[in-house]
Amino acid sequence: MDRPKGKALGMPFCFTGMGMFRAWTETVYANGTIDFPAQTATGLGYTVFDIVAAITLIAMALLSRRIAPLYGKRWMTPLTGFLMIASASLNFFSLYAPSCAAAVGLPAVLFGGVGIAFIILLWSELFGCLNPLRVGLYYSGGIVVGSLILWLFKGLLVPWLWVCACLVPVASLACLQRAYRMLPDDERPHAAWGSFSLPWKPMAVVGLYSFAYGLCEYVFNGMLGINSGLGCVFAAAVVYVGISVKRGEFRFSSVCKLACPLLILSLVPFQAFIPFGSEFSSFFALGSYSLCLIVIMVILSNLTYRYGMNALWLFGIERAVRLLSVQAGIFARGMFDHAAPSPLLDVAAAGIVAVSVIAATAFLLSERQLSSPWGAVLKGAFSNSELAQERNRLGTKCHELADRFALTQREEEILLLLAQRKKPADIERELFVANSTVKTHTKHIYQKLDVHSRKELFGLLGIENAG
Repeated sequence: MDRPKGKALGMPFCFTGMGMFRAWTETVYANGTIDFPAQTATGLGYTVFDIVAAITLIAMALLSRRIAPLYGKRWMTPLTGFLMIASASLNFFSLYAPSCAAAVGLPAVLFGGVGIAFIILLWSELFGCLNPLRVGLYYSGGIVVGSLILWLFKGLLVPWLWVCACLVPVASLACLQRAYRMLPDDERPHAAWGSFSLPWKPMAVVGLYSFAYGLCEYVFNGMLGINSGLGCVFAAAVVYVGISVKRGEFRFSSVCKLACPLLILSLVPFQAFIPFGSEFSSFFALGSYSLCLIVIMVILSNLTYRYGMNALWLFGIERAVRLLSVQAGIFARGMFDHAAPSPLLDVAAAGIVAVSVIAATAFLLSERQLSSPWGAVLKGAFSNSELAQERNRLGTKCHELADRFALTQREEEILLLLAQRKKPADIERELFVANSTVKTHTKHIYQKLDVHSRKELFGLLGIENAG
C-alpha cells in the first residue's frame, strides 16, 4: 500500500501537553529524590494522592451526564491550574517550613489529587475527538516530551524546581486551549450520552496490567521516577516512530504482543547475573506498562470518537481503575515483603504477574479490529444534541455494515469518514495515507456494499439530504 513519500508526520507541539503534566506528578508526588515534609510527616504521600484522584475521577464519571463536556466551561481551566499550583507550592513550602507540614499536608494532597483528575479529564475529552492514529502519535509523543522535561528538572536547584513545577500545569493547559483551536467546531466535545454498557474488556486489561505493575513496583530504579523512566521513553518512541514510518499500516496489535513478554522479562533477577541488572528489570516493566497504556488510550479515545461515548464517564472509570489497581498491587507486594522470606512467595508473586499479563493480553487480542465495541453493547444515544445523536448512530451503523459486508479495518475507518461527509483530501490527512489509497479503498467499499454513488451510500447509511 502506497504512502505519501518524503513527508514527516506533523505533530503540533500543543498536543504534547497531555504528557507534560506527568512531569508535575513525578516532581511533586512520585518523587523519590525529594522528601517533602508535607508528605513524610503526615503520611499523606503518593498513595493518598492516587486515592484522592481516583475518588474524584469516579465522582466525575457519575456526574458526567450533567457536567459533560468540560470543554467550554470557562471556570474549569483556571480552577485546575490553581489546584495544581497550590498543591505544588504547599509541598515545596514545607521544605522551608517543616513545622508547618502538619497543617499543609492535607490541603496539598487534596488540591493535587483533584487537580490532576481534572487535567486528565480535560485532555481525555480532547483526545476523544481524534482518530486512533493521531491519538497514538500525539499521546506517545507527549510521553517523550514529558520525560524530557522531567529529565531537565533533575538538574535544577529546589527554588527553580518549585517555579518549574508551578509552570508545568500552566503550560499544559495553554497547550490544551491551543489544541482545541486547531479542531473544527463540529469535531469538538459535545454532551453526548449513549445507552451503552461499559466496555469491560479495556477496563479488565487496565485492572490486570496495573495490578501486575504494582506488584513489580519493587524493581523500579532510575532517575526519572516510577512512571517516566527510560522504559517509558523507549515504549513511547517505538510507537511514535512506528506510526511515523508505517502510517496507516501501523497495527496496534503488534504493540500488545510486545508488551506481554517485556513485563514477564522484568521478573527475571538480572541483578544476580549482570551489573546494573535492576535497571534492566525496571526498563522492561515500565516499557511494557507504557505500551499497554498507549493501546488503552487509543481504544477508549476511539470509542468516544466513533460512537460518541461520554469521555468523562469512560476515562473517569478507566483512570480510577488504573490508579486503584496499581495501589492494590503495591499493597499486595508489601504484604509479600512483610511475610517470612520464602522462595515460594517470590514464585507466587511472579506467577500472579504472569497470569495477569497473559490474561490481559488475551483480552486485548480477542477483538478482531480496533473499531470493535470492546464488550460494550451499542444501543443508540439519548441526548439533547442532534449532532451527538447522529455521531453515535453513524458509528454504530458503520460498524454493523463492516461486519455484514466483511469490510477491513481501514475500509471501516474510511466508511465512517465518508459518512461524516469528509472529502478524500480530508481522509488523506486524517489517516496519513496517499490520495490514491483513499480512492482504492473507497472503490472497494462501493463494490462490497453494492452502491454506485455517494448518494446511494448515504441512503444505505440513513443519512438525510443525501443529494
